[in-house]
Amino acid sequence: STWATRNPGTRIILPCPSRQISDAQRASWAIAREQRAAKKALLDKAVQEYLAQQTSKMEEIALKHNVTVEYLKGLVGGQTHYYSSRKVQRHNALLHAKALEVNADRPCGTKYLLKEIQQMVKDDERLQNLSQEEMNQYIATLEEHCDTKIHGVRANNVAASRDVLATTDKIVKELNGLCNCTGIYATLLVTRGHIIDSIQSTWTTTDNSAEFWEDVFGHQIADVARQYEQWACTQNQNLLERDSLGNLRKQITKAVSSGLEKITHKKHIVMNYHNYKTAIVETYGVRLVGWPEGVKFANPSVIGTVAEARKLRDALRSGSCFWKKLSKNKLELFVTELNTRRAAGETVRKPRKKRSDAGVAQK
Repeated sequence: STWATRNPGTRIILPCPSRQISDAQRASWAIAREQRAAKKALLDKAVQEYLAQQTSKMEEIALKHNVTVEYLKGLVGGQTHYYSSRKVQRHNALLHAKALEVNADRPCGTKYLLKEIQQMVKDDERLQNLSQEEMNQYIATLEEHCDTKIHGVRANNVAASRDVLATTDKIVKELNGLCNCTGIYATLLVTRGHIIDSIQSTWTTTDNSAEFWEDVFGHQIADVARQYEQWACTQNQNLLERDSLGNLRKQITKAVSSGLEKITHKKHIVMNYHNYKTAIVETYGVRLVGWPEGVKFANPSVIGTVAEARKLRDALRSGSCFWKKLSKNKLELFVTELNTRRAAGETVRKPRKKRSDAGVAQK
């Protein structure tokens, strides 16, 4: 049993077949590798010479303009390391469509290279004269392909294990780097989700974060990781079972409540959907922005379909639906509007529903 077989009907990331390599190819590649190493050594030497000249020139400029060398380096090499994700471009959509067309039936090792496919796209008059509808279809196909690579399930346990190992290694490096840059503390727990999975459960902490688990909870982080693994394996749920209506409602409730507590800095605050405008917006000066269209603004317990619940959960998880603090002017305008409606005799705050046994003597 694999994660893919436990999720029938889910898109699968197909594993790349291994390429058969002959002894002659191995020898040829070894020679090419040595040649590349020699070229790289020459390039490294040239770069080092350039850097030495650059350092000397920077010192000269810094002295001339009465600034530090570090300040000058910041002006020359300043850049951001954070990039927002980009939308699918027309050029990439055409390349993907042509690659599917020409490489679909070709065995591994004989597929056309990117440069060759780029030239094919340029020479294809049909692709250069597409209607907007056809172009949108190619873009949608590439978007689906990208989404499958991100959210699709691995086809077998070996591929899943390798993915977890590689991704976890990246996350650990990022956390350690972030710890050094910003001084944060972090704990990462990763565990398999089924007893027969070959994924190796692991954990990592930055600095002395492991002491937190012992000091506060009285358990070593290794014990917590083992208990986490036991809990995960006893769940025995695939993606559809994890996204049941009941689970989605719980996730929505927790996301809304935790977001409200965070923005108001108040613990144990209760979300009030019935009198949202008066009990939440007027009282705390915050508003829930980005509620998905087509989903009724009400307590998650009344959401009747999995599709609506998943749509709301995904919006809260992605951050498109979030709590926002109102500015002083906007809050004053909102309160003034409510007071005007109250003065006009309109019922602003809805009365609580009466108990079914109201008026009956209690024992």
